[in-house]
Amino acid sequence: MPQAIAAFIGGVAFAATTVGQIVGWLVLTAITTGLSALVTSVFGPARPKPSDGQLTARGSVESRRRNYGIVHTGGVLTFEESSNGTLGIVVTQGTGEETEILEHRINDRKVTLDGSGTVTEASYRGAIHIYTRLGTASQTAISQLTAKFSQWTSNHRQRGCTHAAIICDPVKQKYFSEVFNGREPVYTSIRKGVKVYDPRLDSTAGGSGPQRLNDRSTWAWNDNAALVIGDYAAHEDGYGLGYENVNWANIAAQADICDQTVTTVTAATIKRWRLWASYQLSKDERRQVLADMLKACDGFCWQGPDFKFNLLVGAYEAPTLTITDDHILALGASLGPKAQQRVSTLKMLYTEAAIGYREQESAGIDVPGADEDPNTDPQAIQLYYAPHHNQAQRVGKLMAARLGDRWHLDLSLNLFGLNLLGRRFVRIVSEQFPIDATFAIDSGVKINIGRTRTTIQAGLIEVRPEDWAFDASAEEGTPPIAPDTTSAPVVIAVPTGLALSAVQIALSSGGGVAIAATWSPDRADLAYEVRYRPTAGGDWVMMTVDNDALTARSGPVDTSTQYEVQIRAVTLSYRASAWSSSVTITPVASNTPSAPASLAATGAAGSASITFRMPVESSLAYARLYRGTSSSFGSATQVGGDIVGALGEVKTISDTGLSAGTKYYWARAFTSSGGAGALAGPVTATVT
Repeated sequence: MPQAIAAFIGGVAFAATTVGQIVGWLVLTAITTGLSALVTSVFGPARPKPSDGQLTARGSVESRRRNYGIVHTGGVLTFEESSNGTLGIVVTQGTGEETEILEHRINDRKVTLDGSGTVTEASYRGAIHIYTRLGTASQTAISQLTAKFSQWTSNHRQRGCTHAAIICDPVKQKYFSEVFNGREPVYTSIRKGVKVYDPRLDSTAGGSGPQRLNDRSTWAWNDNAALVIGDYAAHEDGYGLGYENVNWANIAAQADICDQTVTTVTAATIKRWRLWASYQLSKDERRQVLADMLKACDGFCWQGPDFKFNLLVGAYEAPTLTITDDHILALGASLGPKAQQRVSTLKMLYTEAAIGYREQESAGIDVPGADEDPNTDPQAIQLYYAPHHNQAQRVGKLMAARLGDRWHLDLSLNLFGLNLLGRRFVRIVSEQFPIDATFAIDSGVKINIGRTRTTIQAGLIEVRPEDWAFDASAEEGTPPIAPDTTSAPVVIAVPTGLALSAVQIALSSGGGVAIAATWSPDRADLAYEVRYRPTAGGDWVMMTVDNDALTARSGPVDTSTQYEVQIRAVTLSYRASAWSSSVTITPVASNTPSAPASLAATGAAGSASITFRMPVESSLAYARLYRGTSSSFGSATQVGGDIVGALGEVKTISDTGLSAGTKYYWARAFTSSGGAGALAGPVTATVT
């Protein structure tokens, strides 16, 4: 630890004692130079959204991620290989031992696992398996992966890192779209993050319980804001101050405030201040992560002369320090923020569990006394570490109050101003200004050491006790209504109105029969699958479907055998409805010959030549040719006698003694018992 440390976190001072003990504090540097913490919070740069962490990152070098509270994240793709049709994937999701996996998701769809790690949903057909590690210091490599891929050995343990292995078995081609939806599965999970130390549960630190600061195996999961911030400030993958440099007695007192219960507008009971935080170790700036944590619980922190980190969470305390004209060397004051920083309405962007732990806008919060139209676009405040609408609204109320007509002071004080260090609230009484009000530290406290004078500079903002009062029924507003993506996917309705009929068909061995199906129309974006099999049992066979006509046709089926038929609807992404109940039919082949084929007629002087091919059914006995003078078969007469020929034989008949004009011809085949087949024709011939 250097002899002098200084920082400024979101308007909150960090300071340290020098060896010379110059007034106990030497240098303070404002990170938010020239801006108040309030302005930085409202108009600061964009921060990573919760949904940004729900992707799988691919790259040779990627940042690890540490998680507090409850998070929904993807991770870094650390292994991807295929072997003999099997795909193996490893996604590294977090650093540090995490607590519990609450939900597995594939392509953002909740899935359940059986005892062997196999996904149980029917659409995956048992082909996808998930195996996980929570990042313990003694964890082993995932044996199911090492057994299938030689590249992943028993040395690939990823100790200290939460990760998941996804193994995808080969599937039949006809099921590929159903199982994989045309892409590799994208795995995410909802988890309880790392464990934190709670001094209230340590009997050696004034608490009562088995936790010990120097034994992380005794720690437990908690999303209490004070405990999370204390751990982040101390942890080597956080702000890095060291656990010995945190005032744990102070953290314990603030944790009690965080655990106080509040009632939401929906009559639910929640803890006052919680944090669900996820950050990347190499990409997110440490001080910005801490600032985001403080913002989500209206926090204030400082480092005392003993180098220990101290914290105050959102709660009003009557000031015990008063600054008067005797201490003020110079004073700059403004009522309300600058014109370019005035807003009329705020909307808080927080994390909402009901929509998959993604960012969500809160109800609007009007700024008191704002002249602008409240119906204009509200100012968005990024409060992603806040896990509830009520908490976001309480922070929003505090910010809106400070963006109203409140005094902003820039004070230059004599050395009495050193008493501001380590305080959040102060009373300012000035007869010259005049003013008598309570203020909160906003843009920090700085020590300016000059050749002839040392002064203390402080940026303050006016606050009132009622700012921290909150009546949910009147002030929370209506939480946004959003879909619950943790539920099962949308159910596709089973098609209705399935009706069957028998269709006579021609076979080389004689007449045959097939099954035709129709059904009622449904959504225009759906396709359909229809299948049939003998009712007595056997394999299902798919029918040929015309989606536009809502019809389907089977191949040839056995005559006089009962069949059952089912139908289901399928979306473009291959989500399918359940199969319908079976509808049965017993089709019977009539065995009458089909119509003669290739019927043609050519006219000549006083005659016509007619050709056709005899049917191929075994029931064929003979054929007859008919002639008429109009296209109506009812007036036609038979030409000559019965025509006998082999199956499929081409016959040519000469019709003579005809008068000039157009003649119409038909042909029909018959069974030996006189059963008539289908009629072919008419065709025409012009006789001259």
